[in-house]
Amino acid sequence: MDKQWTPKGWLAIVFGIIFQPFTFLYVNKQKLFWAYTLLAITLMTIDTKLQINPPNEAWYKDIHFSWVLFLIFPAHAYISTKIYDVTAKRSWYASWWGTLLCFIFALLSIVSVRAFYFEPISIPADSMSPTLNRSDIVLVNKQGYGNYRYHGFQLAKSEPSESPGRGDIIVFQSPKNLKIDFIKRVIGLPGDKVVYRDKNIYIKEPCLKSEVSCSELFMFEKSKSKSVSSINGLPIYEEKFDDKLYSVIIDPQATDRLDYYFNQDGTDRDEWIVPDEHYFVLGDNRDNSLDSRFFGFVPKGNIIGKPIYIW
Repeated sequence: MDKQWTPKGWLAIVFGIIFQPFTFLYVNKQKLFWAYTLLAITLMTIDTKLQINPPNEAWYKDIHFSWVLFLIFPAHAYISTKIYDVTAKRSWYASWWGTLLCFIFALLSIVSVRAFYFEPISIPADSMSPTLNRSDIVLVNKQGYGNYRYHGFQLAKSEPSESPGRGDIIVFQSPKNLKIDFIKRVIGLPGDKVVYRDKNIYIKEPCLKSEVSCSELFMFEKSKSKSVSSINGLPIYEEKFDDKLYSVIIDPQATDRLDYYFNQDGTDRDEWIVPDEHYFVLGDNRDNSLDSRFFGFVPKGNIIGKPIYIW
């Protein structure tokens, strides 16, 4: 036990600016470290929620409450060095190298979890309304999809061991621009024939050569929602395939933009045959969504994961 050791004020300030709440480990204040870490997470979560497409007239636009911590951390840490109790038991992390090790370990843990396991993402638009709305935050499960990225950097890539099912919501890299992530609902699986006509979805599943008869083209069940009749004046429908039930918004006045549809050779403008290792996706806000009707099929290797929790 080193009872004569005292933390250096200038180093506490530097750590407070660079390592933020970890500076309280350096000044031997573990309870302050946990309290400020919780406060920082809370403020950053609030900032994320508020800064997703805020109204131009909103007073909080471009204001981040977590910014105030850049002043509080070094100031409070510096004060702690001046009133440090030299009789207190000094923990192993109360040193420059101990604090640095804790910061590096925490940073690597966060990067590993977000890159390989779970990552929160924010919803910037209304293309998945009413299921997912603008400013919602979803937690994405990345396990099994082999596409491991962190803040746009590809850290690893492996053969996917998971495959989404029809009706699942997935997060994926845009086939047109891998730097952009989309979130849509899987409608067509590899081999499916997909038809989107008069705001209805028709599917013909692939047939095996050994099968005597093949499935016919069938339409997804659709009925007016009983719980929510409309959003912004647009009717809400419940769409169902097998045991998957979800709500979609359909604008009866909007016309299908056939001229902008992705044109697949050998099919009509509103028909597509999904290639192997690819998927056909749609947004739940059918007349306000950029999806496979316009950019084509989503390669399996582009899939990042599936949402498991919505906030």
